[in-house]
Amino acid sequence: RRRESPVPASILKPGMIVFDSVYNPLETRLLKEAKAAGCDVISGVELFVNQAAGQFELWTGKKAPIDAMRQVVVEKLKSGV
Repeated sequence: RRRESPVPASILKPGMIVFDSVYNPLETRLLKEAKAAGCDVISGVELFVNQAAGQFELWTGKKAPIDAMRQVVVEKLKSGV
């Protein structure tokens, strides 16, 4: 796997919001460098979970259990499954 970042660390500044659509690994090089630079970060897990929640709601007509969905995704990614 490549561990490259699409953004040079030198341009990351405190107060920036950095979003990475990649969800595996949980913490990409971009997110690590952004955190180190004092940025607020959003993991690709949020995109993954919210897309799934939208699909769940379209198919079932029920409110998606987003917190439970996020927990399962994070646990599975941490365990390597």
